[in-house]
Amino acid sequence: MRRVYGILLCLGLFAVLGPVSVGDEFKLTDGTTIWGTVSDSDETGIVFRLDSGGFSQRISWSKFSDPTLEVLARDPEMREFAEPFIPVPPDARPPVPRVVIRDYEKVELPAGKTGLLSSVTSPIGLLILALLYAGNLLAAFEVAIYRNRPVAVVCGVSAVLPVVGPAAFLASPSLELEGGEAYDEGAAEFDAEAGPAVAEAGTPGGTTSRQLGKVAPAASGLKVAAGQKSGAAAPAEKKVFSRGEFTFNRRFIETQFSGFFRVVPLEAEKDLVMVVKTPKQEYIAKRVTRISASEMFLQPIQVGTKEVKVPLGEIAQIIIRHKDDRG
Repeated sequence: MRRVYGILLCLGLFAVLGPVSVGDEFKLTDGTTIWGTVSDSDETGIVFRLDSGGFSQRISWSKFSDPTLEVLARDPEMREFAEPFIPVPPDARPPVPRVVIRDYEKVELPAGKTGLLSSVTSPIGLLILALLYAGNLLAAFEVAIYRNRPVAVVCGVSAVLPVVGPAAFLASPSLELEGGEAYDEGAAEFDAEAGPAVAEAGTPGGTTSRQLGKVAPAASGLKVAAGQKSGAAAPAEKKVFSRGEFTFNRRFIETQFSGFFRVVPLEAEKDLVMVVKTPKQEYIAKRVTRISASEMFLQPIQVGTKEVKVPLGEIAQIIIRHKDDRG
């Protein structure tokens, strides 16, 4: 009798813990029940051998009810496919880790004075101030050149009054000498590079203003002679400037022929004309209307004629003579 009970107990344990037996029922989530045995299973689903005969279509794991999935998971071959679809009870979920807010490490502030004055008196601050001061003097030098001011005066004022000095001279008009010529400290150096000095009217024969220790004025020959009486005009002298002896650029034209830039010429200049010769053509003009770094524009003496453009690189000779002089 004990042997019979033992066999029945083994059969019961096999039915509960063993693989799915023949003729089991499998319930789906839509309420459908399938009677049969498992014929094939993979990660996509199960194919059943039906008790009524034949095979079912492959049924996806997501369509089985939770109790059926638990029964299917008892089979070692189907456990890895069924377990992902079995819902985990709330008590079995891992606890949410507690967020611990920790205090951050604060940066220690430097000890002592940390104001603006302390930053300026530091080595790097002094270096920055020195660079700014040097830039201030450089700006003063450029303003002096631009405004035709003495470099020593502008730089001296800017050294005492940084920023304010260059700004004040930049806002002021350019300095002009007698006769309307702009003051230019580089005129002497330019004349030395451009060509020989031009003798001034009233100086001894062959003696130039450079030999007298003075900066040569604009060599336009358009000034009143120093030795003549007041109101008497100097005789018009023919001035010839040839390429090779002079460099024809914007600085040279503005310095040597500044009188021809005036809309209303001076008394000593109203009867003079500028003859500009190029390899192709000769231009006779009474005024330079405008000039750039590469070309200048002349107003011919003929009334009603439009201004003409002459490239500076093509100028071979410039002659200043009386308008009635045809030589």
